[in-house]
Amino acid sequence: MAAVRSAAFGCCVLSTVAGLVRIFWPENGFKPVINAVLALYIITAAVQIIRVADWAGIAAELAPASDSSSVSDSEVGAYRRTLTDEAAAQALRDVLAASGIEAAIARTDTGWQVTLVHAADGQKAEALLAANCGTIPYEITAGGTAP
Repeated sequence: MAAVRSAAFGCCVLSTVAGLVRIFWPENGFKPVINAVLALYIITAAVQIIRVADWAGIAAELAPASDSSSVSDSEVGAYRRTLTDEAAAQALRDVLAASGIEAAIARTDTGWQVTLVHAADGQKAEALLAANCGTIPYEITAGGTAP
């Protein structure tokens, strides 16, 4: 490592001298040499940084961020159930709306509560839900006073 540092220091001194030559003597034929010395210095410095870097420490800092999650499994499960319920409610709304039935859908502890806007749509809604819900429990109630 001492050899790399010595080489880097030598390149630094050479690049300083080359920079001074460029500043005070801009019309010279040493531009390719000066550029080569500067490129070697940059390469040497990059190699030293790569070699000296504490890769194990960097990996140790990044590992907890990727391994541990700030969200618990129960929160993920609850969110999954919420998304599933929203999708199921929207599917029920779409099935009923496709047949011209207006209804409000709500999740209950025992299944789905379908509240019809028009009480006259009860038999039609029952037939649609029986055909589309499978084993999902639901309850149909008549809503407001709309005929």
